[in-house]
Amino acid sequence: MPEPVHGLSKRDTLSYAAGNVGAGLLFAFTNSTLPLYLGHYGLPNVAIGFLAQERPPHAALVQIAAGMASDRTRTSLGRRRPFVLTAVPVTALALLGLAFHPPLWVMVALLVLMTAAFAAAYGPYQALLADLVPSGERGRVNGALAVGGMIGQVLVLVAASMLWERGEWIVFVIVAAALVAGFGIVAWRIREPRTLALSGAPLHPLRWLRDVAKQTQVVRYLVATFFFWFAFGGLAPFLTLFGVRELGTTEDEAVRLFLIVVVSTVVFALPAGWLVDRFGKKRILMLGLALSASAAIVGSQVQTIPQAVVMLALVGASNALATVPQLPLLTDLIPRERAGEMTGVGSAVWELSQPLGAICAGALADMAGTLRVSLLMAGVALAIGTLLLTRVTAPDTSA
Repeated sequence: MPEPVHGLSKRDTLSYAAGNVGAGLLFAFTNSTLPLYLGHYGLPNVAIGFLAQERPPHAALVQIAAGMASDRTRTSLGRRRPFVLTAVPVTALALLGLAFHPPLWVMVALLVLMTAAFAAAYGPYQALLADLVPSGERGRVNGALAVGGMIGQVLVLVAASMLWERGEWIVFVIVAAALVAGFGIVAWRIREPRTLALSGAPLHPLRWLRDVAKQTQVVRYLVATFFFWFAFGGLAPFLTLFGVRELGTTEDEAVRLFLIVVVSTVVFALPAGWLVDRFGKKRILMLGLALSASAAIVGSQVQTIPQAVVMLALVGASNALATVPQLPLLTDLIPRERAGEMTGVGSAVWELSQPLGAICAGALADMAGTLRVSLLMAGVALAIGTLLLTRVTAPDTSA
């Protein structure tokens, strides 16, 4: 199927990125303040690492199913928007339920509901990139989405750094409201194309698995990026705890340190998008992975807050270079009529790798008695991902 020709206007790009502002608030909340919230339940590191994930295992299956369903959906609203309009409010309600500090089993059930509902909305939302944007512009548009996500993360981290120890329920309300507002703008402003073909993906599970396995370059790419998200899962839930336990900061100070990563990512996201479209998605992704590996290994040895500031700034810059090309490169490798399904598969791999990385990092930290080993583990995983990416043959769409 031919790809879109005209792409998105600047106004529509901003509208599309509004959804990622809301998503960014949820992601940063999950990675930075949710571990502190879970810590009050007296859970061990390995349990905190598993639960404090925006991409838990069950969400992987939900996202594939939602993506396949959206590829086959035909409504007056389009095929992606119905999923956004129904699943985002459920996510917000589950998040508000957590603010009441319910009993442990209720809290876990609400976390499962929140992440599952969000996966059902976010997969179809991501598929809009392939539906609406030509390949040569996807780096810049995804850079704008990354900036939107990072702005959302900045907002929630600033709010948490000021309010968490005095009125944490306000942070829950801010995140829930931003989700509804951001994705509401997407549903209101973005008009989907009506000429897309129905997906031809087999529905039988075994035939579907064999069909996916035949897409060699996609499989190689997902294996390589698996190690990035494995490393990310091992890092993100423990950065604030690293500040408290290894550097002796307060919880508010730890959140402000985490904010450095987000601000640095915002600063470098749009330049990363330009570099992606200018020099190629794979090339910039490899650079980002290599720099991320270096930052994680060096960061494991920091002893002071000034050293941590420098390390976290490098983490943010390398994170922008590593994340901005990922979805655009995946959309280059997949059939456009199966964008919902295959972006769901990609996200599923990443969603499975993150909690696995968190569990491994948490278990290593519990055994070693220090969170520094989680950074070392992440650095090794990122180096492996960089090497595996060399085996991926991707179309060159650089200018």
